[in-house]
Amino acid sequence: MPEFRAEHTFNCSEETFWTKLFFDDEYNRRLFLERLKFAGWKVTKHQEAGDKVERIVEAIPPIGDLPGPLKAVVGEGAGYEERGTLDRGAHRYTAEVVPNRLADKIHVRIEISTVADGPERCQRIAKGSVTAKIFGVGGLLEKKMIADLEKSYAKSAEFTNAFVAEKGLR
Repeated sequence: MPEFRAEHTFNCSEETFWTKLFFDDEYNRRLFLERLKFAGWKVTKHQEAGDKVERIVEAIPPIGDLPGPLKAVVGEGAGYEERGTLDRGAHRYTAEVVPNRLADKIHVRIEISTVADGPERCQRIAKGSVTAKIFGVGGLLEKKMIADLEKSYAKSAEFTNAFVAEKGLR
């Protein structure tokens, strides 16, 4: 089960990250649709209860160039449903990513957390794992998905700091 870990410093507080960015419609629309070039990204459920926020997102990420064997397995229009929960007190979001194809064979777990790094800075730590139980191409698919996740988190870090500066957030 391949895993990844990505750490990025943002020029805003943890509070700003979780309350003014993570669930913000404009931020997410611009990040996913404009910067990351997703074909689709929409929240289908957002429910708050005390210190917990549950969210379900439907997304269609860019597939990019895939080796022939993976194209045959993944096909066109591959997307996913992200089922996540934010624990506000712990500053931790955990999610299960359920693909719209081969959901019984591909399992993705994501955890995003933050730690303060001064009064107006924080570090976002994103980590996760990918398991693809598909004969012959499972390992190749896992490596591709991990690489795509790492690239997406790096691009989102650049975008986040630019958005924070543009909006004058701290």
